[in-house]
Amino acid sequence: MSARPTLSHVAELCGVSAATVSRVLNKKKAFSVSPAVRQRIEEAAERLGYVPDLAARNLNRGTTRIIGLFASPATQIAEGIYEPLIEGILEVLHASDYDVFFDLSSSRKRTVPFWRFDGALLLQCPRAEVAEELDRRRVPYVCANEKLGSSSVQVLADDRQGTRRAVEHLAQLGHRRIAYANARATHLAHYSISERHESLVDASRECRIELAGDHDVPFADGADFLRRAVIEAAATAVIAYDHQIAVTLVGAAAALGLEIPEDFSLVCFNDIFPVSLLPTPLTAVSVPAREMGRISASQLLNGLASPTKGAASREIRVPEELVTRRSTAPPTRGAARASRRATSRPGPRPDRRRRD
Repeated sequence: MSARPTLSHVAELCGVSAATVSRVLNKKKAFSVSPAVRQRIEEAAERLGYVPDLAARNLNRGTTRIIGLFASPATQIAEGIYEPLIEGILEVLHASDYDVFFDLSSSRKRTVPFWRFDGALLLQCPRAEVAEELDRRRVPYVCANEKLGSSSVQVLADDRQGTRRAVEHLAQLGHRRIAYANARATHLAHYSISERHESLVDASRECRIELAGDHDVPFADGADFLRRAVIEAAATAVIAYDHQIAVTLVGAAAALGLEIPEDFSLVCFNDIFPVSLLPTPLTAVSVPAREMGRISASQLLNGLASPTKGAASREIRVPEELVTRRSTAPPTRGAARASRRATSRPGPRPDRRRRD
């Protein structure tokens, strides 16, 4: 097994001192070297497979240039809004030469890794003990789409604005009775669950829209929900807490012989896969996840560059947009007709002419 390449190996290959190699590879701002020498050192390091000793580098710098991302192990990183959220975070951190580690573990006794790191970003529902340990160790952190701990900055989606836009859109189309498919009982605790429902109640009242059915209880079964809300309670439109529930409702509607938007309009939160690719593309409230990630990372780096003792806690709300598609339209058939169709044609319906 060959020896691990060192600074001396790179320096010998380039014909410069080890100190010069160290300053170039560690990007010392005050160190001046010709572009040709810099390129020669970087190419030699890559050819030899040299990787700086992180511990030694951090000891000299007095900083780690490492940021931790913490979330619940149940967080679905590969789907939902968290993939673009994390992409936005990494875009900013990597551009500033920060390395990142993810911590999704709930099994170990230690709440926070033992090694040093400069700061942290708290995503969806990490354990409360994580924030407590960060506070104890005086590690700065920012909450990205989460409310937790004593963080001086929380970067959140403006769900109140997004909900209002969805309700106003339905009101302008002529809907006067709508239903809400709330989050599932198994959904991770999150501020958006209460905020979206409370905003829905307020916006519906202001738009003089009646809320049908059990809008304040967890969503359970798609077919049962549509029977109660659309067929029995005569709702002409449904707003779904997220895209996953909306997809469930699309499947349940087909099984009941209901058509979207002819029998009921459908709006959901999260303009992500697959809402725009469904046979009837869905109108969606777009949560600006990537921008939230960028802002969260920038706020953390700003705090690290200019630490302020006792900074007051504040929220940064990022606006949401309503993307309108074919799943919303004026109420044309009404609940009575939907009820008759569901009774007479309980099975899936063949494809019919789509409306633009």
